[in-house]
Formats: sequence, structure tokens, C-alpha cells
Amino acid sequence: MAIKKVCVIGSGTMGSGIAQVSAQAGYETTMVDVKQEFLDRGMSTIKKSLGKFVEKEKIKQEEMNKALARLHTSIDMENAAKDADYVIEAVFERAEVKLPIFVQLEEICPTETILASNTSGIPVSLLASATKRPNKVIGTHFMNPVPLMKGVEIVKSLLTSEETLKVSLDFVNSLGKETVVVKDSPGFVTNRIVTLVFNEAAKLLEENLASIEDIDKIEKLSHNWPMGPFELADMVGIDVVVDLLEGIYQQTGWERYKPAPLLKRMVEIGYTGRKVGKGFYQLFG
Repeated sequence: MAIKKVCVIGSGTMGSGIAQVSAQAGYETTMVDVKQEFLDRGMSTIKKSLGKFVEKEKIKQEEMNKALARLHTSIDMENAAKDADYVIEAVFERAEVKLPIFVQLEEICPTETILASNTSGIPVSLLASATKRPNKVIGTHFMNPVPLMKGVEIVKSLLTSEETLKVSLDFVNSLGKETVVVKDSPGFVTNRIVTLVFNEAAKLLEENLASIEDIDKIEKLSHNWPMGPFELADMVGIDVVVDLLEGIYQQTGWERYKPAPLLKRMVEIGYTGRKVGKGFYQLFG
């Protein structure tokens, strides 16, 4: 199956990043959202990102122009996805938000279209249950920021076909990414690990073992991390961290994934990280 047209549902941080790398790789790409203002914001992010690549001489201005020419936006999902070969859903990380989209895509898309999700922890089998083509549903978990991060988790459910897996691997690799195939389990691999880091860091802060600056500093110096756990949590979004922890905890009952009270309090008062300009460093720095 040859992929020519790609449709990305969602124009936020992840959706715009995925749309950008798809257009850069030569695919006709349509980015969809419910409001034009969201799409305009996503396009602004893409132009800024591509502009930085031009400034750093990683790409030429001509390449940026060609990528933008291949990139389209729409608030009409039916029209945008009706002839797509590959659809990537990248909306808010809640099953109740994602499932209706898969119901719609099942009705809109040709039977051969692959339906992928950028979910970071929701079971792919659950999303596939909203369709009549579970063999063509797969997880493509990109990392933030998408244009810079190489790794992508490819999540194969029990019903994902080998053909869907092969096409997805070829497609994601063509975006300049490196892939790892994982089973459809709570949190997959990356978030089974990193959520524990976030949770334990919050507990350390609750216990007043050290300041957030010093906890970030020692982790960067000791493990050669480019960012400390609090810097990374602020970038990912504390609300996203809590959702991931609660999702794994609810599915498994493993106490170590029960969100630290501090994380939940921060979400309640609106300190959800860099996206709102209020996170760990504004509250405790």
C-alpha cells in the first residue's frame, strides 16, 4: 500500500508537529481541527519551527516553502479524511474524546485507510473497538517535540495486522524517525518508565528533600539527561502526567502509579506547565 495523502486530526503541539514532519517528508498533508483559530495557531507553530531549521541551515528556504505548499488545513474532517491513505489522530489524551473520532473515521475513510493514534497510553484495542477495521488500527506514539525527537513507539494491538504494521513502520521511518514496536499494554514502554520518574520527583518535593532546581541539576549531572524531571514535566504538561499515571493505575492497580497528591493539586489550581506559563518553576522556583 502506497501512502500519498495523510490526514492529521488535531493541531496542538503533537498534531502540528506530526503534520510538519509529514509535509517535510513529501506527503500531501491535511491538518484538521474543530476551529480555524486552532488551525491558525498550529500553522504558526509549524512556520516558526521550519523557520528555525532554515536559520540553523538544517534545511533550505526552498524546502520550507515546498513543505508548506504540501500542508493544508480544514475544519471539515469528512472532506479532509475521505481520500486519505493514512490518518493519525492526535487530539486530547482522553478516551471519551478519541473514541467518537474513530467512529466518524470508520464512516468517512475508504476501507483500506489505516487509522493510527498518537495516544501515549490509551489502549489501541479500545480505540479499534470503535471501528469495523480493528486490523487497520495502530498506535504511532510520537515524542515531543515531534520535529526534533527521533523515537516513535509503534503500538500493535492483538488485532493489528502484519500488513498494517509494515506500512506504518515504512511510513514513520520515511519521516526520518526510528521506530520500536511494542505491545498494547498500559503506558506502553516510554510512559511506563517516565511517569514513575515524574511521580517520584513530586514525592521528593513533597518530602522537602531538595529544591526543584537541585533535583533537576543532580539528575542532569548524574545521568546525562538534557532536562531534569521537573523541567520535562513542565514541558509535557502536569495534567498529561496525571492522566497517564491514573490511566495506568486504573488499568493495573499498581500503587506506584497512583499520582502523588502534589501533582493532582497542581492540576486543580491550573498549574499545568509551560503551555499555560505556570508549572513547577513558577510555583516552587
